[in-house]
Order: sequence, then C-alpha cells, then structure tokens
Amino acid sequence: MCEKPLGHDVQTIDSLYALSAETKKHLLCGFHRRWDPSFSGVRQAVQAGACGKVHKIKSISRDNPVPSYEYLKISGGIVHDCASHDIDMLCWVLGTYPTQVYALAHTHDPEIKKLDDFDSVELVFNFPNQVIGTVDVTRKAVYGYDQRLEVVGDGGLVQANNYPKTSLVTADVNGFKHDAGRYSFPTRYPEAYCGVLDHLVDLMQGKVAEPMLSAQHLHNITKILDYAAHAAKSGNVEKIVLP
Repeated sequence: MCEKPLGHDVQTIDSLYALSAETKKHLLCGFHRRWDPSFSGVRQAVQAGACGKVHKIKSISRDNPVPSYEYLKISGGIVHDCASHDIDMLCWVLGTYPTQVYALAHTHDPEIKKLDDFDSVELVFNFPNQVIGTVDVTRKAVYGYDQRLEVVGDGGLVQANNYPKTSLVTADVNGFKHDAGRYSFPTRYPEAYCGVLDHLVDLMQGKVAEPMLSAQHLHNITKILDYAAHAAKSGNVEKIVLP
C-alpha cells in the first residue's frame, strides 16, 4: 500500500502497476476518502437515486495548517497534491470521467508564489449527461480543516459536511456558535485510514480479489490531474482525452 501520489506522471504510475502485475502482488493506492463513512454514504445515496438525475457535484478541500515550505517544494503542486482526492471523489460518485476542464487559479502566499504554484484553485469539469463538477481547493483555512462533498439533482440534495471538534452548540441573542472543524487530516479521517488498512488486509488474506482502485483508474486520474494543472496555468478549457 502507498498513500497517494504513487507518482506525479502516468509513466511512473503505469510502471508501478506493471511491476505489481509482474510480481503478482497487489498495489493499493490510499485514496482514503473512499472509506470515510460520510463520503462513501454520499456515493451510496447518489447511486441509489436519492437526488434523482444528477445536475451538479461539488467537492471542497481547504487545508489546515498550510503545509511546510519544504513539503510544498516536493508536493507536485496544489492540483496534483490537493485536488487528486476531490477528482477521485467526483469520478467515483458519478461512475464516469470528465470530458473537459476549466480552471481559475491565484496565489496569495508569497512563499508559494516563489514555487510558481497556486494556493487557491477552482476547477470546473464537464461530465457526460450534462453534469457539472467543481473542485474548490485552497491551502489555508484558518477555521479548521474543511472537507465537504455535495451532489444536487432534479430529485434533491445529498451532502457530507465538516466534522467539528465536538457537537457542542451554544446560542444567545447574537446567534449560534459551535466548535471549529478538525485540525487536519489525521483527526478528520481516522475511520477512513482504518478502512484502507482493513482493505489491504483483506487483499493479503485473499478475501478480496482486487484493490478498490485499479491501475486504469489511477492512470486516468493522473491524466485528468495533468489536464487540470495545465488549465490552471493556461486559463484555457482543456479537452480531456482518456484511453
């Protein structure tokens, strides 16, 4: 098992899965959100028709804290580093891949600007069946780690919201107040990380035949990330061509 990214280009991804096939050993990429009860619940509800014909899907990922400069230098950029989970979620929930991507991107942090990278990006995808997908990623969320997923259709809405530190709510004449969100990914996704490891053990014991994430899917996600990163740099609409 390897946490994402397995690599920053399709050649590396494909070579690792080729080695996996050659040695007859499983290779599991840890897109952990698939094992998060809230996000997997969104997929189950959408697949069951809870929101009818899907019109839009939106994923939000806002970092807390801002990663260290040393990490940012090797991260592969905000699109590959942050948006990969979101794009995997969009494709997994919808069961298909996008055909186009457009992006707006800006840099507010001078240290990140030195790396020729962005800290705020909005990706807009065109999916089959006229579904619009959006990914909202940013490096700084002072109010806590912000992770949300929403699907809206002609029959309703399905969403997963943030997890505050506690469910405590206080209220007075000035309004309602609750705790900030979880600090960062280790405290937001404990069930998800356990789920990934359970899946790995099931693979090792032969209880599951194949990893949840296939070689072809990782190839496709990496290609989509390449198109999205290029769109963020160019400002152009990129046509997504997959095998």
